Amino acid sequence: MVQKFDKYMFPILDWLKDGSIRTNKETQERMVEHFQHTEEDLNEQTPRGGSRFKGNVNWALTFLFQAGLTNKPKNGKHQISEKGLQYLSEGINDISERELVLRFGDTNPRFFYPNREKQQVSQGEADDPIMPEDAIHDAAKVLEEALIAELLDRVKQISPQDFEKLVVKLLVKMGYGGSIEDAASVTRYTNDEGIDGVIKEDILGLDSIYIQAKRYTTGSVGRPELQTFVGALSPHHAKKGVFITTSEFAQTAKDFAKAAEARIILIDGRQLCKYMIQFNLGVSTRETIEIKSIDTDFFNFD
Repeated sequence: MVQKFDKYMFPILDWLKDGSIRTNKETQERMVEHFQHTEEDLNEQTPRGGSRFKGNVNWALTFLFQAGLTNKPKNGKHQISEKGLQYLSEGINDISERELVLRFGDTNPRFFYPNREKQQVSQGEADDPIMPEDAIHDAAKVLEEALIAELLDRVKQISPQDFEKLVVKLLVKMGYGGSIEDAASVTRYTNDEGIDGVIKEDILGLDSIYIQAKRYTTGSVGRPELQTFVGALSPHHAKKGVFITTSEFAQTAKDFAKAAEARIILIDGRQLCKYMIQFNLGVSTRETIEIKSIDTDFFNFD
């Protein structure tokens, strides 16, 4: 399994004690060998999508450098410092985040505990270390969940007719229907019970998608509603349909949609709001945070 970042610090420092200059890649390869990491370990992803192994090794290298135990003679390369050699001479066999705070925290006191108080870390009261990117990602997820709940509440308050307009706008944002004007011209009430409208699948109108939009404030969509929708598709020889609701789908409805001859996509209230956020419908960006890193190519002056 992938180690926590501080578990890589001692084997890295011990490996560097011969004074050699090592690259990030060489260090990662050494840690794979040292901990006998498997392909499964190396493929483990962080919530933000990066390699957990590479991220933790890189953070271990960063912490060692911030503590003054290593130097960077060149960008992306690492060498043990005199301070690091002296530290190893004390006979240590492990390095923890707590140890770095106690011994070297004054060097850069905010670095070692970006999410916790120094006293908590030094006294062993803090939770396991959280990488700054993970903390940002977790905070963003909390904000997104709150936004989804608020957005869904707003959507449930609009009229059924406005809800159908919202659905059309969303599908156009997602690339269906060509434009709002095109979508509006083909989205219509019909005499077929169970169909609220039709929209082009693409800008050329090579195929059509039949829509059912149900704004429910309570309850869930069951099998009967899906049967009605699928039955209404037959006279049109339609093979594709989207059923969108502000509510949820009962398992019987999901099972029926999977078994139906036509391809039926189910979008519940939560997924609807996630799409609205993804395609910037009914929401606006309040703040953008850029996470920057060193441009290694810039510093290669050779």
